[in-house]
Amino acid sequence: MKSILVTHPWMGRGGSEATAMWTLQALQDDYRVFFATASPMDWAEMNEAYGTSVDPEKITCLRAPKLPTVDGPSRLVAAQLRWFERYCNRIAPDFDICLSAYNPVDFGRPGIQLIGDFSFSEEMRKRLYIYGESRFCHKETSLRKAYLKASSMVGIRQRPLRERGDLILANSGWCVEQLAEHFGVDKSPVIYPPVILPDAPAGAVRDPLGFVCLGRVVPEKEIERMIRILGGVRKSGFPVTLRLIGSLDDSDYSQRIGELVFQHDWITPEGFLTLGKKQEILASMTWAIHGCRIEAFGIAVAEMASMGCLPVVPDTGGAVEIVPFSELQYATEEEAVTKIVALLSDPDKAAEYRRKLAGRMDRFGPEVFMGELREHVLGFSGSEQLNGATAKSPATVG
Repeated sequence: MKSILVTHPWMGRGGSEATAMWTLQALQDDYRVFFATASPMDWAEMNEAYGTSVDPEKITCLRAPKLPTVDGPSRLVAAQLRWFERYCNRIAPDFDICLSAYNPVDFGRPGIQLIGDFSFSEEMRKRLYIYGESRFCHKETSLRKAYLKASSMVGIRQRPLRERGDLILANSGWCVEQLAEHFGVDKSPVIYPPVILPDAPAGAVRDPLGFVCLGRVVPEKEIERMIRILGGVRKSGFPVTLRLIGSLDDSDYSQRIGELVFQHDWITPEGFLTLGKKQEILASMTWAIHGCRIEAFGIAVAEMASMGCLPVVPDTGGAVEIVPFSELQYATEEEAVTKIVALLSDPDKAAEYRRKLAGRMDRFGPEVFMGELREHVLGFSGSEQLNGATAKSPATVG
């Protein structure tokens, strides 16, 4: 049985963690799986959060080193990522196959890269994330430049992505375009991230004016934009409400959103929820709203749609591949208000779009993801053999 190294820098709460967990489940019966991450792992908690059945007995967890003071995914991010990559590069020769479950890791040899977003590139962060400098630490100052230079020094010398011989798997067609245009990586295969796709309970009673927003509370999700949009809808005569599912932490942005939520009695902050509780709320809502304009895919959008919510999304990024109807897409806040009011005024049309979307969600299911991933890993493994790649015994890893 071949050994495979799967890596994720830090298992917090989000879409990349779901991808990592379903990756482990997809591979645990066919390979000797070694999972490298700098975060502590509570397998029961992770399985409950993402609906997986990863067997800890089939996974050897390798606790990657972390820099001093790092205790979460938002601390010294650039430096910790480079430090983590250095560790992965060092142990990579001990495995038959290396796979990064979240963004590129230079293993020093060809590997498999699952692209989740473009936060790994400073240039892409500045190009894509319109609120990329909302935090002081991200502002383009001399201090920021010095920090990035110091971060690069703790890591290995990174080769351009197009020169590594990796199998690079994009998570959307939009992601494929970005890889080609900005990294010179052409024709990357698309493998959509895994989305739990349960059917809403039969006879579920939905709030006809209830909206839900699902995702991390971070600047790029533009929570305040969604609140303004729904505020505009309310001014148009429809007293809509919003259930905000996502953890409000102690970051400046979360605190601002918390203060904004407190000012509106029609918004309910739910925090981070278990899978079952989250699905219970989704089954009780009629509508969903998404604000991130540069989402590489949008697992939350697919999850909300699969539960029968009708999502209204930005007309850019990967979300349009999930919601391909122009009546459900918006470019400006004013356009969003107009389209939502039109749909609220025509329940029959809204119900038709809901049915259409529900029928499109199966292609995003975990079984599809796991099947496609196994095929890619098997094909890559065969090509590695043909190229004469060899590996040491993973028993030397420590």
